[in-house]
Amino acid sequence: MGLGARVVRDYWTMAGRRGFESVRDMVLSLGVVLAFVAMLLLVTFRQSEDPVKVVDSTAVRQGVATSAPYKAVLPKDVKGWRVTSARVALPGDNPFGWSIGFYTDKDTYVGIGQSNRDASRYLREEKADGDEVGKTNVGGVEWTKLQREDQSRRWLANTRNGVTTLIAGTGEFAELEKLANSLELAKTSG
Repeated sequence: MGLGARVVRDYWTMAGRRGFESVRDMVLSLGVVLAFVAMLLLVTFRQSEDPVKVVDSTAVRQGVATSAPYKAVLPKDVKGWRVTSARVALPGDNPFGWSIGFYTDKDTYVGIGQSNRDASRYLREEKADGDEVGKTNVGGVEWTKLQREDQSRRWLANTRNGVTTLIAGTGEFAELEKLANSLELAKTSG
């Protein structure tokens, strides 16, 4: 066999091996890439935490019941709603106020607050800046309905004996009325 024939034979032999090595290398590389992608999927698709942070309102409710200088009302638990915020003024604060916020079963926010601050000032501070759109009676109590022009926020407001109760929300008035219907006189622990 001549030199030219050996060169051609060696070329085809090496080309065949190179082709085989290329396929094997591609399969190995693909395996490494797939393993990396699988690991990445395991890390990113794990169960995420609930973005709604639930708080315990027990201490706030007790603070209202024992420290409010007026006959405070508090909401009962509403099935499917989660408490997301709760605060109360310090005993002896004047004006005295408190609030509890909920994430509803309809993925909206509803909050309630009460204060013995001047009603118009309290509404301003709480940014209850909607237009009056009517009245509603819930459990024998008349509430003023307020709503922003773009309907992004709604309020029920009631002032009695110098104490304003304000229910605010991003849902429909029916949700606000549901919270209003759950109100009961705060009970002292004694």
